[in-house]
Amino acid sequence: MKQLPQRVRNPADYGYPSTDMTALSAKALEVTTILTEQFGEESFSKKDPMSMLVDILLSHRTRDEQTAAGYANLLKRFGSWEGVRDAPTKEVEETIANVNFPEVKAPRIQVIMRQITEERGDLNLDFLCSLPVEEAAAWLNRFQGIGPKTTACVLLFSCKMPILPVDVHVHRTSIRIGLIGKKVTADNAHTLLQALLPNDAKTIYNFHKGLLRLGQRICVYERPRCNQCPLTKLCDYYRTVVEPN
Repeated sequence: MKQLPQRVRNPADYGYPSTDMTALSAKALEVTTILTEQFGEESFSKKDPMSMLVDILLSHRTRDEQTAAGYANLLKRFGSWEGVRDAPTKEVEETIANVNFPEVKAPRIQVIMRQITEERGDLNLDFLCSLPVEEAAAWLNRFQGIGPKTTACVLLFSCKMPILPVDVHVHRTSIRIGLIGKKVTADNAHTLLQALLPNDAKTIYNFHKGLLRLGQRICVYERPRCNQCPLTKLCDYYRTVVEPN
């Protein structure tokens, strides 16, 4: 019986595509600069951490405009996060019916709110902003339904902490550009990408927002619009896939 050749696992696929960390860090910073010039610099959010947590929980697999509408609907109907926490779950679900998976998000948000209230006495997460970033991240990550992306969004957007959120757009574009390997998971990408950036919240925020906009508008999932992209000279996907054709 003919033996099939064994596949050799390429470590670069699961980590960094290069061992030259200095060059990769420089590339990440150049990407940040170019995309900030392309899309403009955005200000940090004015939402408090509790409000941001609700916003991000609503946003999972949901478009920005749907998320904003669902968020506004909750406050319009129930008046406060305490009102959302104490409302019948079915009413919360009906109120956020415009977002994807409201039947999952409504009970999840309420459970998390009740757990926070039981532990802290109220629905105020401002204390997170005064903690070391590792401690604040560990506190949030304990709750079921709150993963690395949600935690990082809350702490970066509302507390201006130097911690990087990696959503589907940041994940996809980072792989195509060649900042991380092609088989790196989204969860592992948080640590790998953050290590390429300075410990500076504004730089991390600009990197996140730049790749987010790139993934939404140009480097889309199917048929990326490389002819519109300002990063072609830096992009591994363009150099190895598009340019040869």
